[in-house]
Amino acid sequence: MVCCQRARKIYYQTLEGSRCLLADERDKKKLLDILFAIEKEEEWLVYAFCLTDDCAYLVIEANGISSVRKGVLHAASEFLDRYCADLAHPRRRQVFLRNGITKELASMGEIAAQCRRIHRLPLEKGYVSRLGDYWWSSYITYAGDYEWKMVDCRIFSLYFSADPEIARQRLLQFHQ
Repeated sequence: MVCCQRARKIYYQTLEGSRCLLADERDKKKLLDILFAIEKEEEWLVYAFCLTDDCAYLVIEANGISSVRKGVLHAASEFLDRYCADLAHPRRRQVFLRNGITKELASMGEIAAQCRRIHRLPLEKGYVSRLGDYWWSSYITYAGDYEWKMVDCRIFSLYFSADPEIARQRLLQFHQ
């Protein structure tokens, strides 16, 4: 019997939260830990991410949209269970984290543009004045300043150059 394997696809995914849900850096770290555990379970490849005070943005490769939706719902549920454990009951109703946009990215140009867009969010939202100063984004891995181990940078080597250093320089220019 021959098993049919689903083709892996690349998706842009958001997790939308209540206002300032992720403003505390410890909460950003909790959500990332959960997402990276799910990354292993669902066999995702994370190409880019950015966490803001109320949203998580991801570019991931997965075995279909059902894997993405299942993983994101699991992450939201687990995060809210941890986050709300200490909240008084009335405030609990005001806290949410839910699946936002799920969009399949069809070309390398689309993937690169979406990664650029989410990496530039901290600048556009006024969190930092330099992209490399924002900790909660995969941009610092691409820039070579910090290695988020779950971020797979190889896709941009193919897009910008086969030489990793040239690819990094072109990526940094692309983000300006």
